Amino acid sequence: MKRYSNTGKTKENGVVYTPKEMADYVATEMLKYRRTEFEDRISILDPAVGRGELLIAMINAVADQELPIHAVGYETDEDVAKNTEALMKELYPSAEIEIRIGDFLEAVEHGTVEKYDLVIANPPYIRTQIMGSERAQMIAEKMQLTGRVDIYYAFLLYTKHVLKEDGVSGYITSNKFMTIKSGNSVRNYMIQNYKIHQITDLGDTKLFTASVLPCIIIFSIGHTKDKEKVGFTSVYQEFSEVSNVPKISNLFDAIYQEGTYMVPDGRVYRYQQGSMQSVELDNTWAIASEENKHWIEQVQSRTWMTLADIGKIRVGIKTTADNVFIGDDWSGEKSELELLQPLITHRNAGQIIANRQDRWKVLYTHTMVDGKKVAYNIDNYPKSKAYLLAHFEQLNARNYVKKANRKWYEIWVPQNPEAWKHRKIVFRDISEKPQFWLDDTGAIVNGDCYWIDINQDIVDDVVYLALAVANSSFIEKFYDIKFNNKLYSGKRRYQTQYVEQFPIPYYGSNEAKEAITLVKKIIAEDTERVSLDDKAKLDSLVEQMFS
Repeated sequence: MKRYSNTGKTKENGVVYTPKEMADYVATEMLKYRRTEFEDRISILDPAVGRGELLIAMINAVADQELPIHAVGYETDEDVAKNTEALMKELYPSAEIEIRIGDFLEAVEHGTVEKYDLVIANPPYIRTQIMGSERAQMIAEKMQLTGRVDIYYAFLLYTKHVLKEDGVSGYITSNKFMTIKSGNSVRNYMIQNYKIHQITDLGDTKLFTASVLPCIIIFSIGHTKDKEKVGFTSVYQEFSEVSNVPKISNLFDAIYQEGTYMVPDGRVYRYQQGSMQSVELDNTWAIASEENKHWIEQVQSRTWMTLADIGKIRVGIKTTADNVFIGDDWSGEKSELELLQPLITHRNAGQIIANRQDRWKVLYTHTMVDGKKVAYNIDNYPKSKAYLLAHFEQLNARNYVKKANRKWYEIWVPQNPEAWKHRKIVFRDISEKPQFWLDDTGAIVNGDCYWIDINQDIVDDVVYLALAVANSSFIEKFYDIKFNNKLYSGKRRYQTQYVEQFPIPYYGSNEAKEAITLVKKIIAEDTERVSLDDKAKLDSLVEQMFS
């Protein structure tokens, strides 16, 4: 189980803990939304207590209430639980401290958890696949979750069973669930069952030693109806040049401010304040400031179609044995393997045109027969068969291939073999700058890239215009405002759920025609990269089309 801190110390199970400044902020925010007086005592729960940083912060925050305190924590590690309980009893001798050794989720399922005034948590962020298939399936079915599931989803949802009607909860989680498709079920549940007060997206602030992008959510029992009443703070690293930046001692010193601030290690962060962009079901969660809201509305008024309208967006192939199927050295006898085909990888990524990297190939095991995707009969390809048999032990050990009634030598996700020969727009999955380029070579696309299988009825000019927009500085701004989801070092995830919403203006305007002509010229020149002058001109034309 993983939890995070700036301590850098981890236990054998991968747990790390919450920074004090973050714990104090969560506790303070929670009390801001407490609407009623506490009764005869204050009950506090941390369902994944660790070393108790959050319980300590919460107890300190309510100390001025002068009421008895009952603080409960759940911890699966017996040694950690005993140490935390001893420490907290020493710190707060007058409080009733109880650290229970056990699994919070199981306790809720067994009905042994009472309800609390305050629930504060930094649950583990571990995908159910890692927990084991039985546990994963049980949680997913119980919570009606689909896709890639993290265990903190269940913590968020189970809180409804342990929070009093007038209680407040504060969670530190990964921010991924706010924008990815598998987070839909969690977002929808929270909208319908909780009144969300405040979201603080701490993005790429590197508050934790692990590679997680954290967010903080403050909520109560109820229903989130008005997006304007959901406060939203966004903090992401600023990579552009800024001057006269105020200095702060830690990230939370400017948490209620707007603008750019520098932390002691020299990094600069941009702070934005706004509200939630939408509370509609199946929508992503992102910040909406008045300025950004107006800008998005302006873009939408000039949008003719989206990238989803020009073709189906697909991920590249997934072999599940890349060392066998994929490589850049197919020399000697291997060069004669009958099933070798050219492969596009992230190494080819470029804007509008591909970066020249032609060495990579894939031993592609699929074809189409009578309109159906099938594996080749390798008896007809003796050299490829001999090569695959040399790797039989590894390939045959893929039990999931057998369970799916597939042949031992198959690529796991081959996509449609017929579609590769069509024109397509290929783009890199993870990149600081957008990298979308046109491919008409018939090459196969690897799983580190996505591709758009362009509809046959889409005219070439629309494809060229789409390339101009998708590679522009405008689309970077659109991505950041619309999805607000950066990784470390300013990188973005160009996934289907984001790219399919990229806007395309009408291709008949003067600016669109000029951009189309310029893209045609760039492709015809067939150089290794777009010139700075051409890139600046395209950026300007795209800005004009949407403004």
